[in-house]
Amino acid sequence: MGMVPFSYKSTSIVATFIFVTCVKILCIPAYRSTDFDVHRNWLAITRNLPLKKWYFDDINKTTVHTLDYPPSFSFFEYLISTSPLTNWLVSSGRLDERCLALLPDYDNDPSEACVVFHRGTVILSDIILWIGAFSACKTYQNFLLTVLNPGLLWLDHVHFQYNGAMLGILIGSLGQLVKGKNATGRAYHYHHMASCFLYSLLLTMKHLYLPLAPLYFIYILSTYCLRNNKLLLFNFLSVAAITAGTLLLPFLPFLIQKEPIEQMLQIASRLFPFARGLVHDYWAANVWAIWMLADKLAQKVAGFSLPEISPSLCALLLITGLLPGLYCAWKATPRTFLYCVVFCGLSSFMLAYHVHEKAIMTAIIPLATFCHDKNDKRLFLRLNTFGLVGLFPLLFRPIELPLKLMSLISYMALTYHLFGEIKMMRIDWLGLAFVFVVVWFLEIFHPIAIFPRMEFLPLLCTSITCALGLIVCWISAGNLMVLSSTLQR
Repeated sequence: MGMVPFSYKSTSIVATFIFVTCVKILCIPAYRSTDFDVHRNWLAITRNLPLKKWYFDDINKTTVHTLDYPPSFSFFEYLISTSPLTNWLVSSGRLDERCLALLPDYDNDPSEACVVFHRGTVILSDIILWIGAFSACKTYQNFLLTVLNPGLLWLDHVHFQYNGAMLGILIGSLGQLVKGKNATGRAYHYHHMASCFLYSLLLTMKHLYLPLAPLYFIYILSTYCLRNNKLLLFNFLSVAAITAGTLLLPFLPFLIQKEPIEQMLQIASRLFPFARGLVHDYWAANVWAIWMLADKLAQKVAGFSLPEISPSLCALLLITGLLPGLYCAWKATPRTFLYCVVFCGLSSFMLAYHVHEKAIMTAIIPLATFCHDKNDKRLFLRLNTFGLVGLFPLLFRPIELPLKLMSLISYMALTYHLFGEIKMMRIDWLGLAFVFVVVWFLEIFHPIAIFPRMEFLPLLCTSITCALGLIVCWISAGNLMVLSSTLQR
């Protein structure tokens, strides 16, 4: 299928938006995780407590759903909880006051109206994803692959999170950088300023994207702030001012409190809870899932444990994993830089401490915005196969199985259609066949026929299988990045 520019598809975009929004509305009654309770409690905190208590309150130790996102996200929650629309819904009785009240974890069941309200905020926030995709994607095909990814449907509109909005800001920032490279005059500076602002804003919304910061620094320094190895002072000071101002501004309300140092230390302790351990309860499909399995096997078989991975060692390994991307980003073309983003996103997912499963979207969504040649397409298919199947255990009830399977199959069929003819390698067919067998066994056969008490088995097998596949994707992304960097030089 040929690449179709946006100008011929405006009607289709509107129709697609309406259709997708209807699907999201149909998911309102679906399963929701404790992340729903987390964000409901954050609304209550920002609505009912003074700012100085936002990062301290735990309702007298009766909740574990404490505020642990950076300040800009806290103000995002504040805008939702105190908006005129929210106040009108409460005062008119359409939304119960209990929905926005500080409640203990043992008594926080939401009403139907509360669920609809909270789900509605996620649906509305997805507009940011669509705007970001429109800014970043060159073709209608890339746009569809970005906004229709089923992983975002599962994570945000079933499980419950705001990943779409965060990723919309990220790809919006990337889109501005790409446009800035080809712009002239004032537009050249405006696009770079906009990119720095958006990425800095993103860091103050969710620190998951912090590993990309060195990459942005290297790329902008080498392509915007230097020319013929001479520093362009205006450009450098401009991006420094935009970045520093955007990063500092959300923290100012906390810095003007009576005990600003205590506020900063408390925020830091919430943002980086190293006491939670190397892996999440849900094992993300990365290197550490394989390490944890090897550790448990060593204990079971040989009676010894593998060395403990400390946060500092994790940080060292992560920095090492980012280095190839940083090297390739120096004076890179926009396309090479985008490869670096995908590679560093995968490096962060593979090596960072206490990684959540949703972090794989940091690689999948940026790749969707620009993939168009055969190598890109092959990587995209692999990355989605293992990355999306790795999210399956999040929706663990049998009733969600048709949604997972149908949305994944539909998306992969759409991807094949948009890509046209693409020659699959033998390793791709073997990988697909293996994933099919694993999914069939774990999602259909295991729950009804074998080991009904081994509840950990689906999570274990899914994490390890997808981790192996994603390691191959990580290597492939690195190869494409190095190849692109070599060709440009």
